[in-house]
Amino acid sequence: MRRPALFAVVVAVVSALHSRPSLALDPAVAGSVTRGVQFLRSQTPSLQAGEAALAGLALVKAEVPADDPAMFAALGIVGARFSTGGVYQPQRQGGHDIYEAGCIIMFLANLDAVTYKSHIQAVASYIQSKQKASGGWDYLARSYGDTSISQYGLLGLWEAENAGAQVAPQVWDRAATFYLNAQDGAGGWNYHRDEPNTVDTISMTAAGVGSLLICQRQLLQYRTRQDKTNAYLVPLIPEGTIARYSPGTSAAAIKQGIERGARWLAAHLQIGATEIMGQSPYYGLYGIERVGALADQATLGNVDWFNAGLRFITASQKANGSWASQHGDVPNTCWSILFLVRSTAKSVRRIQVKKLGAGTLVGGRGLPKDLTSMTVAGGRVLARPMNGAVEGMLAVLEDPRAQNADAALAGLVERYQSEGPNVLRPLRDRFEKLQRDPDPGVRAVASWALARTADMNVIPLLIRALEDPDEGVVSEARTGLQLLSRRLDGLGPPPNATPEQKQDAAKAWRDWFAENRPVYLHGDDDSPETDATAKPSEGASR
Repeated sequence: MRRPALFAVVVAVVSALHSRPSLALDPAVAGSVTRGVQFLRSQTPSLQAGEAALAGLALVKAEVPADDPAMFAALGIVGARFSTGGVYQPQRQGGHDIYEAGCIIMFLANLDAVTYKSHIQAVASYIQSKQKASGGWDYLARSYGDTSISQYGLLGLWEAENAGAQVAPQVWDRAATFYLNAQDGAGGWNYHRDEPNTVDTISMTAAGVGSLLICQRQLLQYRTRQDKTNAYLVPLIPEGTIARYSPGTSAAAIKQGIERGARWLAAHLQIGATEIMGQSPYYGLYGIERVGALADQATLGNVDWFNAGLRFITASQKANGSWASQHGDVPNTCWSILFLVRSTAKSVRRIQVKKLGAGTLVGGRGLPKDLTSMTVAGGRVLARPMNGAVEGMLAVLEDPRAQNADAALAGLVERYQSEGPNVLRPLRDRFEKLQRDPDPGVRAVASWALARTADMNVIPLLIRALEDPDEGVVSEARTGLQLLSRRLDGLGPPPNATPEQKQDAAKAWRDWFAENRPVYLHGDDDSPETDATAKPSEGASR
């Protein structure tokens, strides 16, 4: 048999890959981004720390090389805010310090989270120390919380925690409570809910929805914390173990707040320099990009938010490459670039690769039969990855006559590790079909790939695979469910389970999924239908 051992090369291939995920720049926006970057290069050396960090973040997200003079300038300005002992001292105070601190963390975490780990932790500790009793962050003379300032505090802490910094779970919990309390009955947000006659805007509502989505993500690890750890999984949290904490803000309340805010955005969305957009349309568009990326939605209501924003931004760019609105040309240029390059989507992909990387599997199932495609690196046997389009690699796996399946799998894993879940998502239907292949090795690969799409909607497909007659397929499905659910001990079935144990585990996972389905931005809970109750195909039993 050629393929039962096919999946054995996955672990070795992934352990040798350390490439940084990258998003190719859309040709439709490349010109605008290039001109915007040139403007930032001319301005960066004279900026204050907060704006320098924001400019540095835009340059990093636009994939400007780390040795670019403007990057050095931004790093030098930011570095001056740290003492020789690593203590962080913001340049500005009274509320503006939180904007500055959030931008500094985002810049350093995206530039080099390992090198600047201690600096990131120092700034993250500073932000946490400034959280108000309400759960938000605000100007010095206010205590209720400012929707915009709080947004930047959370953005910085989100990047910090995912870079390995320590953020107390209470911070996310209290912040979620603040945003829920600051939400209007109709679903929108303004800057200061405690002040009369303030108008809800698209910018602030995007800030509210995006912030709740971040809190929802960061609190999930505590809601699903398990005392037992699986010897075959490494922790999904970047550093250490998950603290024991029971969130006070209910998951249902956060979910409802997100949905109400999304409905408000869908009903009021106007892309442009309008009063309802807020003080700066570019600031608002950066917030909308964050909502779209965190919720993985291409539309708000019937509006394709990216293409609508793209048209407005490219049409309003000035001759010198900048964009102008309230708060100055540099911030508006940064926000425009961050929108155009889908900044938050890049962060999400980097986090997904780190937490859902195939390196979480250990141990092998034997060597592939065709050793001509193998090489040795770092004391491990590796398959030489196939080059070319992912579709071509998948075609090899689909062809029972192909003799280079090991190289195709190695190429598939390499592309996943370098480009993230989005390289696999467009092929979901084909992987679903491969789950019914007569070859158990192919079915195992299909379950591995479906789990690495980082898409909760594949969970019913993995649940179905739990009842596969082949132990290898069941193992990959079980591990995939553990990864997606963050339940490291999982809900079974145990190794070498009986058919009855498999059925019981599948039911337990279906019950879990019914209570933990993804949040959608269209105001309902209707995810794409998948027949989770269907049994494996006849081919899977041969």
